[in-house]
Amino acid sequence: MKPIIGIVALYDEKLHSYWMLPEYTEAINKSGGIPIILPYNVDIEAILPHLDGVLFTGGQDINPLLYGEEVNEKCGPYIEARDYFEMKLMKKVLEQDLPALCICRGLQLLNVIEGGTLYQDLPSQHPSHIQHDMAKPYDVPCHQVTLQQDIPLQKLLHEETIGVNSRHHQAISRLGKHLEAMATSEDGLIEAIAVSNKSFIWGIQWHPEHSFHNDEMSRLIFQEFITNAKTAGQ
Repeated sequence: MKPIIGIVALYDEKLHSYWMLPEYTEAINKSGGIPIILPYNVDIEAILPHLDGVLFTGGQDINPLLYGEEVNEKCGPYIEARDYFEMKLMKKVLEQDLPALCICRGLQLLNVIEGGTLYQDLPSQHPSHIQHDMAKPYDVPCHQVTLQQDIPLQKLLHEETIGVNSRHHQAISRLGKHLEAMATSEDGLIEAIAVSNKSFIWGIQWHPEHSFHNDEMSRLIFQEFITNAKTAGQ
């Protein structure tokens, strides 16, 4: 049986509508899963028993009040309905040890849930020579990350460093509890994390969905997610 993967919907503020990048659903499909898009008003208690894994997508910033900070003038827009829904969903995922892949905003949300904090605006709070918010095309690497040795991501990819794309203006500042860093950028930012006491709940700061079609490392990450979701669904 193919595992069913819930994908958190994206939100268009101007159109007040849900939407989805096909790259997310294609990556799940081609890795052997069945993607189901989750709107922010879905009944989490009712839908979770039918899911084998959850994909937390990229998107708007997270309200800094959720990690105990006032909103910086350079913080981007946040969607309260999305924050509320994803916080509740992530807590359930952690409680049930449900496989989850948390991309970009998803990594940041996971860190906040575990008591960590974020840089609200990288250019002003963590100046760097590295471009963390690249222009198109998004399927090519723009900087390197170093993989921590002998931890899950490095064991999967069998590399010391890999090139990644980058589309974010926020990032982990203080790492949350129960989280281990799996990769760091050249300027010291944590770029991948895992929940140390769970089976498979990973956060990836870059966007493997963009490079899935031309990058073996990106495909391996999605395949590992789906493999764990299959195990959870048995």
